[in-house]
Parts: sequence; structure tokens; C-alpha cells
Amino acid sequence: MQIVIVGCGIAAITAAKAIRENASEAEISIYTDEKYLYYPRPRLYDVITGETKLQGLLPYSEQWYQEQKIRVRLNSKVTSLKTDRKELVLGDNSRINYDKLLLANGAHPYVPPIKGVDKAGVFTLRTLEDALAIREFPKKKGKAIVIGGGLLGLEFAACLRKIGQQVEVLEVLPRLLPMQLDQEASSILRDDFEKRGIDVMLEVKATEILGKDTVSGVSLDDGKELSSDLILVASGIRPNINLASEAGIKVNKGVIVDQFLQTSVNDVYAAGDVSEFNGRVYGIIPPAIEQAKMASTNILGKEKRVYKGTVHSTSLKIAGISLTSIGLVNPEEPQYEEIKKVDQQEGVYKKMFLEQGKIVGAIILGERKGVSSIMKLMEQEVDVTRYKDQLLEDDFDYRKILF
Repeated sequence: MQIVIVGCGIAAITAAKAIRENASEAEISIYTDEKYLYYPRPRLYDVITGETKLQGLLPYSEQWYQEQKIRVRLNSKVTSLKTDRKELVLGDNSRINYDKLLLANGAHPYVPPIKGVDKAGVFTLRTLEDALAIREFPKKKGKAIVIGGGLLGLEFAACLRKIGQQVEVLEVLPRLLPMQLDQEASSILRDDFEKRGIDVMLEVKATEILGKDTVSGVSLDDGKELSSDLILVASGIRPNINLASEAGIKVNKGVIVDQFLQTSVNDVYAAGDVSEFNGRVYGIIPPAIEQAKMASTNILGKEKRVYKGTVHSTSLKIAGISLTSIGLVNPEEPQYEEIKKVDQQEGVYKKMFLEQGKIVGAIILGERKGVSSIMKLMEQEVDVTRYKDQLLEDDFDYRKILF
């Protein structure tokens, strides 16, 4: 069986590994417009700070791909799909046939229509090439502005602060991380960032990038102007749907997939940031991995695995601050019961939402203790009613209720 994967991110590599583990004779080929073999995108910040060199960024060597018999074609952009002939067309007009195809070609940064956004010194961060360009630029620069207070924007702000930049974050919404945090937790996070020397402005919108050819600052919608030598636009991502759309595959925000991760065309599957399931594009790593594993099983056809969606979860450190956000974090319906514990002085915020005694959402900010146990309780749908007044205590032993 000739299995072709478009893309070389986490979904692509996860799928290739899973296919090889379960089908030693399958021919696996990866086509990507990237110049480099797979690298974890969260490590790009370490490239900017200089903590990681290029070779240290790549988890798998060329020899590993050869040993796994996974053929990777770098600098090989797929320009079109001919699904009626099961054929890919590359940028050099060469044609590749497939029996099964997995679209894992990810997403691209969304850049709002801001006047002057094409000036030198304005960056997005999605690829290793982006990180290398940013790493070189700030050496002779002093102040940076990050447009966007989401995960990427805050990570980048912390990264630049680490290398001595003055940093200001601009967020158009009333709080940071609205998808991951509620208002109170967001306020605590903002306070922590400002203690670390990162200024945060909320409910502001950049309308123009100032400067002749190179960035000198930003103009805001309230008329205020801020000086800056470097600007990062971190306004989210958009799935790369053009390849699928032009081939007649159904798309919406992403490439639409069914419960088997198959697209509207037989033998063509999609996983990761490019895919849309039940109207949702996840755009984060855990769903990409889960989708890739399930898609690989269904591609091989030995059994059918049904994808039901992934519980939205984020667990990371931003500027040394631990953050975990799982499931529902801003429900407004009355059937959810809320339990909460806050230590403002220590910057610790814990909150859970229960439905019929079961945890359906949690925010843990400022520490990691108990996080893995809480996730297990959610996965196992354990009724925690008996312990709900103790769950968020520092010394609570989760082994009492874990199966």
C-alpha cells in the first residue's frame, strides 16, 4: 500500500510512526514545503533565546527516517490533488500516486489587515525559518510589541523578555487567554506578567505599523502611538485549506472530516491543525496527536476507530508560570457547580466545574500539583461529590478516588 502524507508537523510524524508500527510493508512518503525535518513548534522559543541549536531541535535524525523506511521529501510543495486519479502534483510538475492520502499540512498565521504590516521588523512565528530570522533581528534592537494575548503571543513575550527585550503585549479582548482562563485567573496571570517586566494592554487594537521601511512603532485605535523596534503578530492561525478546496474536498474553517477522520473524498483523510471535526478546528497539539493515531488505524483498514472529539486541554509554562486549562472553563449554564480556591499573594488559582458530581472543566494556574490526577478523574468520569470540598486543598490525596 502506498500511503502519502502531506505535511511534516506533529500530526504527520505521529501518523507515519503509527502506520509503520502496524504495517511493516506499507510504503510511507511525506511531502512538505519545509526545509527541515520535523521539529516541535513549542521549541522554537528556545531557538530564539539561543538555548537550543538546530540539531538539538530535531527529535529524529535522517538515519532514523531511513531505518523506519519513511521517505521524506523536503522542499517539495504539493500544488494540487487529482483525487479522481489518486495523484499529487508537486511544484516541479512531477506527479505522485497514492492508495491512501493523509492531509496533515497544518495552518498558517493569521495576519489582520493592519496598515504597514509588511514593513521590515514585523514577524509571525510558525516555522523554524521564522525563529531564525527573529533570533538575528533583536540583537541590535531594544523594544518589542506583541500583537495578541493568546498562548503564542504570551510565550513569545516571555521569550523576548528572557533575552533582555522590553516587551509590551496588546490584546483586543478584555482579558488574556479567553479560551483557557476566566476573568479572575486572567487578571492573576496579567499581574504575574507585569511583575516580570512584561507590560499588558487590554481592549486595544493596532491600526497601523509606523515607520518608513522598517518598524518604528504602532498606532492604536484610540490614537495613541507606541514606539517599537520589533513587532510580532500573534493573532491566531488559519488552516491550510486551499489544497483540499481546489481538489473539490469539502472545507469550512478547516478540511471537514467525519468520525473516521476521512474527508468527503474516499481514501483521503485529514488530521491536525488543517482538520475540522463537528465544526471545530482545535489548533493545539493533543488533538493533533489523537487524530493522527486514529487516522493511521483507519487508513490501514484493519479496524475502524471512531473519533468523538478531544477534550480541550492546555498544560504548559508561560514565563515560568504553570498553567493548565481543561474542558469547560467559562460555562454560563446554571447546571454547572463551581468550586474555587485562590491564593492571590502566591499567584495560585484553582477552579473546577462539576456537572452531576463529575468534573467537566478545570483551571489550575500557578502550580502543577494534582493536575494529572484531575485529568484522570475527568477521563474516568468519576463522581467526586463526596470529596468536592477537599479536592482543591494542597494536601488532598487523589488516590482515594482514582481507579
